[in-house]
Amino acid sequence: MATIEELEKRIEYLEAVEGVRRTVYEYLLMHDIPNVVETLISLFTEDAILDISGYGESLEGRLTGREQIGGLYRRLEEGGIFSGKHSTTNVHIEIDGDEATVISYLEVGTGPKPGVAPGGGIYQERLRREDDGRWRFVHKRIIGTGEQTVHDAIDHSFPGTGAWRNSG
Repeated sequence: MATIEELEKRIEYLEAVEGVRRTVYEYLLMHDIPNVVETLISLFTEDAILDISGYGESLEGRLTGREQIGGLYRRLEEGGIFSGKHSTTNVHIEIDGDEATVISYLEVGTGPKPGVAPGGGIYQERLRREDDGRWRFVHKRIIGTGEQTVHDAIDHSFPGTGAWRNSG
């Protein structure tokens, strides 16, 4: 039979997983609803990094800091990109204290450019639980996998990748 201390640790772990899931899923929902871009931006830490590859020249690159990341999402909203149906599958979450690592498959339904990055993509994310208890993205990688395998798309040196880290 589990002790109170063991049960408390299990509950803490489950609450962390649920907090991470909430942020991941809220990001997807906020990406598809017009006029809530500020809520989406608030899901990133002040010092966050956003890396995007495989989705065309206008999106390719690295953005650093919530302000730069916010500029991209505001531009996308103005361009009508917030009209798709983003979802994830195969969501794998690892928790290590106040840090979490997530890998999931990105699927995008209808949108203004449904032919972009055929085959979907990968989200590779690190999140941190901040002082307010909210989990936020510290580093988010969005990789189009239309021309590569999932294994090739994953950055195996990404901190905290644990179980999926390339052993070779």
